[in-house]
Amino acid sequence: MLARIFGSRTSRIEEASWNTGATPNVVKRRQLPIEALPTHDEVLDTAYRYWHSKRRQGLLPSRNDIDILEITKIIKHTHLIDVSSDTSEDWCFRVVGAVVPQTWQWGCGRDKISDCPWPPYRDMLLQDYGAVKFTGAPMYHEIAIRVDWVAYHYSRIVLPFADDGRSVDNLMSCVFHRDTPDLPL
Repeated sequence: MLARIFGSRTSRIEEASWNTGATPNVVKRRQLPIEALPTHDEVLDTAYRYWHSKRRQGLLPSRNDIDILEITKIIKHTHLIDVSSDTSEDWCFRVVGAVVPQTWQWGCGRDKISDCPWPPYRDMLLQDYGAVKFTGAPMYHEIAIRVDWVAYHYSRIVLPFADDGRSVDNLMSCVFHRDTPDLPL
């Protein structure tokens, strides 16, 4: 596996590559400040505004605060991840949005993230979800991945939820397919 980090004044691009036989695979991601979330990106902006509207007195919203009927426009872009375990190997998807191409689904709901068959992608998910769990702050990324010659480019926002308002136990991740020409694969 090869890992590289490219820096600039506005963002940092992280890249990891690995081979499965003769196939070169790669994952690249760039973290951007939440303030960079484009308001014209209806899916991610709606997810962020919805999450923010559910906060009470500065505390994090609970997963029970999510009303599916209030987010029908974004539900197919939404994943729910259980991160209640202190051990990241036990974190798992509870809901997987319908817009994720079948290629990127390594099974059905309740899959453990640690079971992801693509090591750099798995490590990226665990790192990003761990950072949101630890900080209790949303994260916004642009991501490009290629596995077995199939490429997928998307933006993602990860939002923390906590039953007690403080200790993150669930995440909501919304993804939106987008071209990222400055993250070539």
